[in-house]
Amino acid sequence: MIKVFIKVMVSEILKILTLPLYFLPIRKKCILFTGLTGGNGYDYSCNPKYLYEYMRDHYPGQFEYIWAVSDRKKYAFLEEEGVKLIKHFTLSSIPYLLTSGVIVTNGSYAPWFPFRKKQYVINTWHGGGAYKKVENEKPDANWATRKRARFCADNIDLFVASCQKQEEQMIRTTFLYEGEVLRCGTPRNDKLVKNDFVKMRSRVREKYQIPQDGKIVLYAPTYRKSNLPVELDSDRLLACLGENWYVFSRYHRYMDDTMGIHIKGKHVIDVMDYPDMQELLVAADMLITDYSSCIWDYSFLNRPCFLYVPDKEEYTRKTGFYVSIDEWPYAQAENMEELLDHIRQYDEVVTQLRVEQHLQKLGSYETGECCRKIVEKICMREREK
Repeated sequence: MIKVFIKVMVSEILKILTLPLYFLPIRKKCILFTGLTGGNGYDYSCNPKYLYEYMRDHYPGQFEYIWAVSDRKKYAFLEEEGVKLIKHFTLSSIPYLLTSGVIVTNGSYAPWFPFRKKQYVINTWHGGGAYKKVENEKPDANWATRKRARFCADNIDLFVASCQKQEEQMIRTTFLYEGEVLRCGTPRNDKLVKNDFVKMRSRVREKYQIPQDGKIVLYAPTYRKSNLPVELDSDRLLACLGENWYVFSRYHRYMDDTMGIHIKGKHVIDVMDYPDMQELLVAADMLITDYSSCIWDYSFLNRPCFLYVPDKEEYTRKTGFYVSIDEWPYAQAENMEELLDHIRQYDEVVTQLRVEQHLQKLGSYETGECCRKIVEKICMREREK
């Protein structure tokens, strides 16, 4: 919780230090995008990326775009599209953060940066559904996490929700948010819902040279510090699946060797360097994960998915869930034998029925029109001003 305390203090200090900049005019047509910061992830990804690309393609020349990134050289292609790139956590970035008319974030900056009341801050969040509990709802939550949550709630003008359970249990309760919620799903899932992802799938396969008849199983565990070692045996997995299968490994961006999560085997393709998790999900013919909300996105593809959870009891005690893991639609395995049995016994019809019931129970808002609805809100607000 030390990091949370530091962010609380930083936000209080910034309120004072940035006061002179509040006299700068706000540029209504300027939209600043920012993805999650920190870890080994990519800034240009997730919901902000898909919203930006929708606006770029459907509203050419109507807006000025800024992206906050950690490495501007990595995103030179955005500059070629006319995007202004600024570097995270630099003094030169602060005027842009305080003068852009619209801020689109998936969680970063909102919990600690003092945006102005006349700016329009949209939080798309970075996970769908209502699965693992987040910071302010965990057993070890304290005054610092609550203060941070309250600051964040007051800092947001529009929260985008993927489903009713997320709105009620996470957005309203955990985040203490009382403002406007847009019930429209998530930008990154628009193409999945509409089955418009052929190019996304081919990009992944071309990069890793997967043949046309080859199939991919993606192992994507979420972040946690597990006392119980979690080891997936890719060799046994491939022996079960048969020929023409390839194992992709994608750890959480905060994962390191001390976390107790490991995949072993001779034929594992590390895809941590791939910039877009969404495209990896689209390319995967099978997903093996654990407590990750990526199951929400993957559920719209109607493909085999399995939960590998040897540390289920520990994770439940330390973190917990909004919706019990036993109510999720996918089979759980606490060891390799169970996992392989579930794969052999997979029933597509039964699983798809469970997925449909699950989405209905959580009250899915996904229709494939999220990006359009967010832009409509932005344009409507601009006209009102």
